[in-house]
Amino acid sequence: MFLSVVVACTICHGQTKKRSAIQWKPSDCTSPLLLPEGLYDLSQFGKGQYRIDGKMSAGHFDCIYFIFQPDAALNPETVAGATESSFVVKDTKVIWRSYKTIVEGRPVIRKEAVMPNILPHEKQGNSSDYIWIRVDADSQPILDQLTPAAEEILRDLAQPQS
Repeated sequence: MFLSVVVACTICHGQTKKRSAIQWKPSDCTSPLLLPEGLYDLSQFGKGQYRIDGKMSAGHFDCIYFIFQPDAALNPETVAGATESSFVVKDTKVIWRSYKTIVEGRPVIRKEAVMPNILPHEKQGNSSDYIWIRVDADSQPILDQLTPAAEEILRDLAQPQS
């Protein structure tokens, strides 16, 4: 039994990651972005606004967004029928909310969370005090693939660099 646990941990730890060709701005995060297998790369589409595309991405859909912002607001603040789940990054509990909505005329499942920016970064004003993490997915299976990838990226970024 012990051997199977060691093998499982080795396999999980040994998953390949690649360094993104594009990196965060230092005011957002100074940790290098390492992408899990299946995710292609980071693009920046505005100040503090980033998108990570993968094999299933289609334009603005089926990708992961990291948006650095000055406050903890979600817009809209509340959503009827939203379900919640959570994950932990560096002792900080982050609450996901998931709900069906229409984006650019397309029905999607949106999963989003706002968390304090606990990642290492060069503080310049308050424009990066919080991170809005968002996925607009065409289906639950795609959402189920992108959610753990987003969580893994955040956990990696929060680790002290050696």
